[in-house]
This record gives sequence, C-alpha cells and structure tokens, in this order.
Amino acid sequence: MAIARMSHLRLVGLRRDQNKILDSLTSKGIFEARATDCVQVTSPSSGESGLYRELKLKQGKLAFALDFLKARHAEAAARLKDNAREVKRGGTPLDFTLSDVKYSGGRMLITRADFSDAAAREYELMHVCEELERISFDIADCKTRASAIKSSTAAYAPFAVVPLKLSEFKRVGDIVLSVYHNRAATPPYSAFDGLACAYEVRQSDGLVVICVCRAADFEQTDKRLTALGYAACPFTDDCTAEQKLSAFSAELGDIDRRLWELTKTALAYEKYVNDLRILYDVIELDIERAEAEAKFAKTDSAFVLEGWLPEAAAQDAADAVTEACPATFVQLLAPEERDEPPTLAVNNKVVAPYEDITNMYSPPKYGEIDPNPIMSVFYFLFFGIMVGDAAYGLILAVAGLVIGMSKKFDTGFKRLALLVGMGGISAIVWGIIFGGYFSIDFGDKKVALWFNPLDENGGPMQMLVLSIVLGCLQMVVGYAIKFVALCKQGKPFSAIFDAGSIIILFGALGCLAVNMFLLKTPVFALTIVAIVLAALGAGLILFFGGREAKNPFGKVIGGFKGLYGLINLLSDVLSYCRLFGLCLASCAIGLAFNTLGGILFDIPYVGYVVGVIILIPLHVFNLGIGVLSAYVHDARLQFLEFYGKFYEGGGRLFAPLGERTKYIRYR
Repeated sequence: MAIARMSHLRLVGLRRDQNKILDSLTSKGIFEARATDCVQVTSPSSGESGLYRELKLKQGKLAFALDFLKARHAEAAARLKDNAREVKRGGTPLDFTLSDVKYSGGRMLITRADFSDAAAREYELMHVCEELERISFDIADCKTRASAIKSSTAAYAPFAVVPLKLSEFKRVGDIVLSVYHNRAATPPYSAFDGLACAYEVRQSDGLVVICVCRAADFEQTDKRLTALGYAACPFTDDCTAEQKLSAFSAELGDIDRRLWELTKTALAYEKYVNDLRILYDVIELDIERAEAEAKFAKTDSAFVLEGWLPEAAAQDAADAVTEACPATFVQLLAPEERDEPPTLAVNNKVVAPYEDITNMYSPPKYGEIDPNPIMSVFYFLFFGIMVGDAAYGLILAVAGLVIGMSKKFDTGFKRLALLVGMGGISAIVWGIIFGGYFSIDFGDKKVALWFNPLDENGGPMQMLVLSIVLGCLQMVVGYAIKFVALCKQGKPFSAIFDAGSIIILFGALGCLAVNMFLLKTPVFALTIVAIVLAALGAGLILFFGGREAKNPFGKVIGGFKGLYGLINLLSDVLSYCRLFGLCLASCAIGLAFNTLGGILFDIPYVGYVVGVIILIPLHVFNLGIGVLSAYVHDARLQFLEFYGKFYEGGGRLFAPLGERTKYIRYR
C-alpha cells in the first residue's frame, strides 16, 4: 500500500498508426499523455484546430439536446400534474404518458460494446440533435409570440370596460371622443372644470375616463388629464378592447396547444437519451485525444508520444503497442529528477475510500509516503467515537456497506458510502464500549463495557482523558513518520532535533499520565524518567532549534522560538477535545429526545404510538447531524493536527486517457 511507481513511456511511431496506438493505450485506461520534451506544447485549439473545434461543436450540440430534453420532460411532468388536478374537478385528461427516463442518479453502467455502438451511430444521433435543435427554435418562436401577446393583453386589458370600438375614439366634425387610463386611480374631476365636456369614469385596474368634448376644448382637456397621470388610449382597432382580448386569448390557446405538440414531438426522442449520453463521452474521449496530440512532436510521416504509465503495467502496455504496430519504437524510462510524475495511490478496498479524504486536502507528491493506510485507522476510530452509539452505528454500517457494494451507484458515491459504513462499524464498537443504544438511559444497569460518557461518576472526565490520549497517540505517530521520512532523505540530525525531540516530550507526558491515572501509588522512578525525558526534549529544541541560523544570536533566538512553539503543540492536543464534545453532544441530544418520548409514552391509549412517531424523525435528525459533524471534524483533525506534522502534499492525481467521462462508467 503505497504510491505506485511510474514509468516514463517514449514512443516513436508512424502517423498512419497513430489512432491504433492511442486506441491500444486508451483501452487499458493506464496511460496519461505528457508534453514531448522536443516540442513546445500548444493548446489543442491551435494547430489542428479544425478537428478540435468540430469535436467541441458536436459535444455542445449533444449537451444542448440532453438539457433540452430534460427541460421538456420537466415541463411535461408539471403539465400532467396540473391536468390531474383539473381532471378531479371534471376536466379532460391529456392523452399522453410520460416516459420513465431518468435524468439523475449518477453515471450509467455500460459495456465497451455499448460505447462502440454509440460511436458507430454518431451520424444518426447527431441528426437527432439537429431535429431537437429545430424543435427548440419552433418552441422559442412560440414563446416569443406568446410573450408579445401577453404584453399586448396587459396593454389592452384596462380598456375592456369600454363598450365602443377603439376606432371610434377620434375627432368627428367639431366633436372629439377620447378615452384615458390612469393606474394610480387619481380622480379626474378637476380636469373638466370650466370646460364643456361630458365624461364617464369606470373602474379598471385604476380608472378609465371616457370623454366627449368640443374640438376647441380638447387640447386643454388632454393637457389637464395628462397632468393628473392619465394616458390616452393608443389603439385604433376596429373592434372593442374586449373583442381584442378574446382574440388574444384564442391565439394564446393555439400557441399553448402548439407548444404541447412540440413538447410531445421532442419527448418522442427520449428513447435516444442514453445513446446521446454515451456519444457525449465518446466525443469527450476524442477531445482528450486531441488535447494529448497537441503534446506530440510530429512530422509528415511520424510522431513522438510521451506519457506516464504505472510501472507494474508498463511493459504489458508497451508489448501490446508493438504487437499491434510492429513498426513502433517504444522505450520505458525511469522518472528523472526534474520530472513531476502523477500520483497513483495503490491501496486495498478497505483503505481506498479514505484516499478521498486526503485528496480533499491535497494528493501526496510522487515518491512521498502514502499517509492513507495510517490515517484511515485514526479516521475510523475517531468517527466511531464522535457518533458514539451502537444502534446508530448499525444503521450506518448496514446502509453504507450495502450502497458501497452495489453496482448501481457511481464510484465516488460508493466510496463515500463505504467510508460511512466503516465509520458505522467503529460506532458499533465504541457504542458497546460506552453502552450507547439510541441514547437509552438504562438506569443503574451496567451496560457499558468500559464507561458511559454521560455517567455522573466521572464519565465526562474519562471521555476527555480518552480523547486527549488518542490525540497524543496520533500526533506521536505523525512525528514518527516525519522522523522516518527525514532519515530516508539523509537528514538524521533534522530527524532527531525536529521530530525526535517532540517524541521525547510526549514520552515524558506519557510517563506522567501513567503515574497519575493508571497507578494507584505513583512510582518515583517513573517521575524521574519523565523529568529526564522532558529536560532532554526541551534541551534538544533549545540548543538545536536555531541550528540553521548563520549567526550565534540567530541560533539562540531560534532555540527559544522552538520552545515557544510548544504552545502550538498544546493547542493541537486540545483540538482533540472535539472527540469529547461531539460524543457527549450526540449522546445528550439523543437522551433529551428520549426524555421527550418518555413524556409522550405516558399519554393514555395513544402514548406509545405518538411517542414512536415523534422519536423516529428526532433520532434520524440526531443521526444525520452526528454523521455530518463526525465526517467534517474527523477530516479536520487529520488535515491540521495529523498531516500538519509530516505531510507535504501538492501532488497531481494520475489522470489516464479515457477516464474523463460525465455520463458513463464501464462494467
């Protein structure tokens, strides 16, 4: 269990064999292209830009088609739901059945044959995309027209109370018939003072004024009404506003029916959804290869390819290439000092899920110690302590392991489920040790194998001590790893002064702890050992902490600075008190919920039914928040308190060709 050793592959082949060579390497899923030393790398959008742009255009059309179908599916589902409510009120049911196509749920599980079949049907599937694009234009036109009609409807609506044709509002001889509208509903009466006018005021989204006046008074009337916020009707249709609104309503109905027909036509292509998804990733593979080819050195007849392969599989991959293309020269080289190979962690099925925790922080550098095997042990222990309940742990273990071993889910989700499932196993163990079963108070009965964290007779204190002891143990392991790493780098003095001194101090602390907590009668010799170890550790820090400084004053300051840094070490130790806090919080919240349930149980006849109905969601909430807290705070302890002691990180994960898929995964 370590970081896989990588081989640098250098290959010289004929241009006519290029696709065959890439197919051979890609099919194994173990080759990552790198820039050829003898060529300046350019982006794939330059050079052979035509092919790259064509691939991106195809992928964009596929993405649009899938998003378009998803949107139409959602619209149809909403329409059918509304129609179901209308049917209950006596409406007519729609003659349409929505397909069971799923637009969520992770990547599809397919075979290589499915992948090849979708690639062979590219012309057919791209034609589907073009048809969906045409339908989308028709839908967009309909929606644009509907939007315009709705705007016109809003403009005509206030004049629906006017019984005359809109074309009649004009000057006829010496008489002017006009109509005005004001949304603010300001009374218009002052506008007609002193003028020979007849008018009628009607209520319609404000006030509508129908006015008849002499042509000589019209200008003054219009000015006064405008000053009050009234606007003249701008329409001159040879019909009433009500008739116009009816026409708009009929047209909107036609558009709605047209949209529904277009939606049904689009959804007829849902049978191609899975094929479109596969083709999307087929194109993604072609794009990957185009990006890789931008890193090649090429002539008219030959090309040079370089990349990384896991050392264990490198020779088999090289043999497969030379067998497929005998004219190809393949060379396997060890990484040079200036190289930065990608990181591929090789761990068993138990440790592998914990790699995601480390990768959230930073992948290890190539050649660095893989921290996952050791970190996984502490993460496992701490997760169980923070949950602290055997019943909760059983639920997590069953759910997590069942999901993690299922083939229905994506790899990332399964690894997370396995992580939680293993944390559930740890919670079962610690729950039995603490006597935690749904936080039930068993009274005077002794159900804990060791102690109950909520026990009034020292339970919280024992929990606090356990948390600090485990924290100190993990920190000692971290400094021990640093000690070994420095020795491997040929820095034995740095190992002793920077890591060994801290380990010695923890040894002194351990001796004191044994004397104070484990032995009934303190042993004087053990106290002397603790004092000697503390003096030795502090002395190493004081006298050698500033050894890299060039002047004596700097060396002295460096030593005292190292001693002052022990305060941060104490802070790191206290960080592990979160084990204590989260365990007690989970137990106490569960106990409070049980107390509430106990009160409900006392209700005659229905008490137990009501109590159970209330307790189930409360415990689900406690379990959910407990798992989330354990996941986050456990990761924090690893990142800061553990990795901060020895881990550098900064690596780049191995990304072989063919693995960058969005919708598919292989059986």
